[in-house]
Amino acid sequence: MSAARRTADDRQPKYLRIHGALRDLITSGRWQAGSQLPSQRELADEFGVSIMTMRQALGLLAGDGLIDTRHGSGTYVAAGYAYGLGHLRSFAADLAAQGARITTRLLAAATVAAPDDIDARLGAAGEVLRLRRLRLADGLPVIVQTSFLPARLAAALDLADLCRRGLYTVLAEHGHPVSRTSETVTTVTLSANDAHDLGRPAASPALRSHQVSFTSAGLAIVDDHALLAGDSVTITANRAADHLEVHYTLASRGGAA
Repeated sequence: MSAARRTADDRQPKYLRIHGALRDLITSGRWQAGSQLPSQRELADEFGVSIMTMRQALGLLAGDGLIDTRHGSGTYVAAGYAYGLGHLRSFAADLAAQGARITTRLLAAATVAAPDDIDARLGAAGEVLRLRRLRLADGLPVIVQTSFLPARLAAALDLADLCRRGLYTVLAEHGHPVSRTSETVTTVTLSANDAHDLGRPAASPALRSHQVSFTSAGLAIVDDHALLAGDSVTITANRAADHLEVHYTLASRGGAA
């Protein structure tokens, strides 16, 4: 950590520094979903602060959807998972790295005429391979993902394998490693089809991640559209002069992720 960042952190109120430290323990997976936190007194003693200061920090974590307080039982890491935006890794790989039991259903796969905008981005010469996959965390639908790839790659892909391993991994094994991505996140409402796959009412709010992935030669190889239901995700950003952390947190859905 740089001296500038240490100085900035030292100027923060204690409860904000504690909130950041505890959040990092949760989002990094060091504190697993469902595990019980130490008591407020134990945490306050560990950080050398008052119970009131610790309660302020825990209140922020609860507001983030990262912890649940169970009356008469204690405080637990919520059954939610974070997806970090600060590195090159797929949704599924990021959630699985934190202990989520991720499964994938291949909903559809076909070579289709490329929509004009996707054809322009991929240089697809008129046809693309369209994959539609549903991501489930611990058996519950969290992401519906539609990915477009140049049709020339279709013969090289084992579609059944995409239910077991990430698309980036499969592409790398076929000589097409992804080296960078460009991502845009917008708010949308779910179509009837998307809502059905995610188990939500039609026209429910959602976040749409549009991500274009490139090879080291600068060729666009995947045009990806992922939908996350609005009642199960928040975006948290932590900024400093020389540091930025941004992540999605897939929160509990009526008490279940």
